[in-house]
Amino acid sequence: AGTEVEFNGSNHLILKEDDIVGILETDDVKDLKPLNDRVLIKVAEAEEKTAGGLLLTEASKEKPSIGTVVAVGPGPLDEDGKRKPLSVSPGNTVLYSKYAGNDFKGSDGSDYIALKASDIMAVLS
Repeated sequence: AGTEVEFNGSNHLILKEDDIVGILETDDVKDLKPLNDRVLIKVAEAEEKTAGGLLLTEASKEKPSIGTVVAVGPGPLDEDGKRKPLSVSPGNTVLYSKYAGNDFKGSDGSDYIALKASDIMAVLS
């Protein structure tokens, strides 16, 4: 997303505020501070075996859609400019839409996804 422009010899990217996922002040994605109605989730490990005991190859593993909430944004603004808190909090295990969000790899090799709270379908715990 965004428009690339050159200004004073430097390249810049102009974005809409809604296209910005969060603020990252370190080199590790687990430290991401989501903005507005965004949520950072640590993705659950993909199953290695089927229920019947068959081992799965990397290519046949289904993309997980369950994970643990690591961080939540402050919530969207309402018509009066006040924040509406999100219904999830860090530590919740959630089920989210399979094709939503932006995928990241943490420095420890873990998979993370940042998505909008509306892409969370259920809180499991």
